[in-house]
Amino acid sequence: MPSSQSDYILRMIEQLASGLRRLRERLARGAPEAPEVLEEARASQAELFGPLWPTLRAVDAETAVSLAADARRTRLWIDFLRLEADAARALGDEPGAERLARRADAVERALGAVE
Repeated sequence: MPSSQSDYILRMIEQLASGLRRLRERLARGAPEAPEVLEEARASQAELFGPLWPTLRAVDAETAVSLAADARRTRLWIDFLRLEADAARALGDEPGAERLARRADAVERALGAVE
C-alpha cells in the first residue's frame, strides 16, 4: 500500500476512534441520546469501509474479516458494533442489541483466528 494511502487510512481511523469516544460519552448521558448515537455509529461504519460496507454487513464474520483486510479498521468496527448494541439496549431493543453483540463477538473471534 502506498504511504499516502496508508497515512490516509491511519488518519481516518484516528478520527473515527475519536468520534467513537464522543459517541460513548453521549450515550452515557442516557437514553434520549441513543437514537442519534445509533445513527452516527452506523454512518461512521459506512465511512470506515466505504463502498465495501454493505457487503461486510451481509456476509459471515470470517468472510467480513477477510474482505476488510485491515486489523485496525476491523477492531474499530467491533467497537462500533458494541456501541450500536449499547444504544439499541438503551432504546429497549434487546433483540437488536443481542444480535449486534453476537455479531461483534463473531467478528472479534474471526479476527483473532487470522492474527
